[in-house]
Amino acid sequence: MSITGNFITTIRNSEQALELGKDMGEVAIDAILADKFGVDGALKDIPILNVAVSLYRAGNKVTAYFFAKNMLAFLLEVDKVPAAKRIEFLDKNCANEEGVENVGEVALMILDKIDHPRLATMLGRAFALLTVGEIIQHEFDIYCHAIKIMNPYILQQMKQAYQVRGMIAMDLPAANLLANYGLIRLETEGVLARVSIGIPHTLEQNSFGQKFYDRIIIGRASY
Repeated sequence: MSITGNFITTIRNSEQALELGKDMGEVAIDAILADKFGVDGALKDIPILNVAVSLYRAGNKVTAYFFAKNMLAFLLEVDKVPAAKRIEFLDKNCANEEGVENVGEVALMILDKIDHPRLATMLGRAFALLTVGEIIQHEFDIYCHAIKIMNPYILQQMKQAYQVRGMIAMDLPAANLLANYGLIRLETEGVLARVSIGIPHTLEQNSFGQKFYDRIIIGRASY
């Protein structure tokens, strides 16, 4: 089975990821990577982690560790969606090669690019919302695009912008970046606003940014 196929199979039948992921410390991850559970253990039910095991055995232990950690963070969020809903979604949207590419490959490619389990959790939340029909594929793609730019600094800036409704405080460089992704509204005076922090500007919250903060960053969504 292909890597994407293993990924989709894992999403379909990954209840054991919830148990494994409760403690994602080094000991738990190392136990998975060393395949201490055996072929009849955890890895049988989480086939995508075989990729991490292969990397580990090939000597790429750091890459394997963070791949496994990010994957478990993603799966922990997806597993909050009832199995019946996950299976119904996958049967409908991954029945052919095009569907597998649009759903499975997109999520897997984003997971490969992000570098922190918190971002993997955010991607899992976006995928869960797609699974239950709270967002459509286009919105999921936009969320994926935005998640890729997140880091501790940008996440803190989003918190300053959306933690309190009607109040916003943010560094202008971060505001420029987030405005480009539609996560805030930025109005400036003068064409040089994007190269000078001294030019007057106005920041405003918007509905897309508020939803992204609530649903994806904070996780205020029910599946």
